[in-house]
Amino acid sequence: MAPMARPAVGDPDAAESQLEGMLQSVIASYDRLKVALKDENNRLAADTQAAVPEIAWSDIVANGGVIPESVAARARHAGCILFRGLIPREKAEEWGAELAEYTKNHRAVGGRPLSNPCFWLLYWTRPQVQARSHPDILQAMKVSGKLWNIKDKSLPIDLDSQVVYADRFRIRKAGDKEFTLKAHLDSGAIERWEDPIYRSNYRSILEGKWEEYDPWCMDNRPDAKVDLYSNKGKGCSAFRALQGWLSLSECGPGEGTLRLLPNVKLSTAYMMLRPFFLNETFDNSQPTFPGALPGGPQLHPTTKYHPHLEQERVLMSIPKVHPGDYIFWHSDLIHEVEDEHNGIEDSCVFYNASTPLCPYNVESMMKQRKAFREVVPPPDFYKDFGGPFEVEAEHEDHGARIENILTLEGKQALGLVPFDENEPGITDGQRKIRKMANDAMKE
Repeated sequence: MAPMARPAVGDPDAAESQLEGMLQSVIASYDRLKVALKDENNRLAADTQAAVPEIAWSDIVANGGVIPESVAARARHAGCILFRGLIPREKAEEWGAELAEYTKNHRAVGGRPLSNPCFWLLYWTRPQVQARSHPDILQAMKVSGKLWNIKDKSLPIDLDSQVVYADRFRIRKAGDKEFTLKAHLDSGAIERWEDPIYRSNYRSILEGKWEEYDPWCMDNRPDAKVDLYSNKGKGCSAFRALQGWLSLSECGPGEGTLRLLPNVKLSTAYMMLRPFFLNETFDNSQPTFPGALPGGPQLHPTTKYHPHLEQERVLMSIPKVHPGDYIFWHSDLIHEVEDEHNGIEDSCVFYNASTPLCPYNVESMMKQRKAFREVVPPPDFYKDFGGPFEVEAEHEDHGARIENILTLEGKQALGLVPFDENEPGITDGQRKIRKMANDAMKE
């Protein structure tokens, strides 16, 4: 697999010369990238947690519901942003307490890992359903979605509308050293190189022009195939523009928190080029893509095969979060979870990604609606269904009820109420995808 497109068929000598020129461009770009990475890593190591941009949600509200451009620029560079106080502390703590009580009352639902559950196999508790439809959380999705850009406004993508992607929550016990989640990227692995549409997002990188790469261009993202090997139950059947979680407790560095490598452009360029330079000389003859296995739902950069990332220096814990804080990060950003929770209180976070309305997510929305109505795990988590465990449909106090959906937008996100196709000011692309979603709801 070559990292660039071959020139058009024509004069053989001209084609060979063009190919050689492209090859030299890629080699030179890799050398430039290593220098840029070293400089950036030095900056990150000096800045530490200050490299993670943050802003009070009240400041965004006061700014007309828009992230100030100075903060947005930092967020685009880092690939992440932390909203402080998105949800009132009292409400966040209330949700956390209710989730903890639910797990005590329904131990048979199971959790991961089995010996000391952190991830609970629960998707439709009352707090989860309420949070996914909370007006401020939905507004935060819209606000953070503006970090992205769409060049072709006719494309069926609506950053102002969300689709539910039901995920789990985590309650990590103080002192836990069992739960680990090493550095990785979600949304597929080898697909980044194998799927033509997915690969097209990185075209400038693979042509030796990584400086021109825009991590925030969404045009070809929603149609990328993130699971070419149909590894049911391990992949993600939705396009997550931004991953994210809401903190329902205090959680600081050393307390089992999230760790990020806040440098999305350079790290992505390096990971895409690295398979062709494993011995520091160009070689595209070997089908070796370290950390990216066919059928694997995640790409795992490692110190051994990706040494120039210097993860040991620049993969950092995010600043201490409080109940109600919300962290978003780019789908290509390297992240992991601290190996140990050395705090004195349990840490609770609710996973809830930004999944904008687009064709890929319309199909996902219909699957989520079915799971909501049946009160069962969504298809991506089908492995959690049945077996030795209970499912929420067996619980009288499950939260998959219409009255727990707090907003009209929350009902739309679950495919229960049509989107407004005639809203003033929307683009042709937004109108197109809303109609597509509404038609799907009728089936």
